[in-house]
Amino acid sequence: MRGFFSNLFRRKIIMAMETVNKRNQGSQSITKHMDEEESLEWCASNAMTSGEFEEAVQRYLELAIKYPWNKGFYLSQVGAGYYYLTEFDKAIAYYLEAKQVGMHAAKMDDNVWEACETQYNNTQNKTDIKKYLEHFPEGSHAQKAQKLLNG
Repeated sequence: MRGFFSNLFRRKIIMAMETVNKRNQGSQSITKHMDEEESLEWCASNAMTSGEFEEAVQRYLELAIKYPWNKGFYLSQVGAGYYYLTEFDKAIAYYLEAKQVGMHAAKMDDNVWEACETQYNNTQNKTDIKKYLEHFPEGSHAQKAQKLLNG
């Protein structure tokens, strides 16, 4: 009986390893079925979700230059990369540039607020909150910003 279960277990391990190998081959070939922009975006997104933020920033910057019709989105992703690198001033600058080239203003309002508020929470420096109000005096987080400044 022991040999039966040993063989069964061994077959399951072999099947699992074959599945992993097929997945790895699939992820390597996934970009073959995409156009160039999709392929580059997939690589940038993969870097971002893998925590390779410097690489993601560089890839999204390249995308912003090469594909200006999506520049706002790509610059907002550069901002996100810098946010995760805790380089909040750079994140804010890219969020604002993304807004200037057409990225949805409300989303950039939220992103700028998040960066300013996080920076403020780290430093307790009210100039971090003032930065938000300079760019979004009527923004969706203006009341909260005013409360922090007056509190």
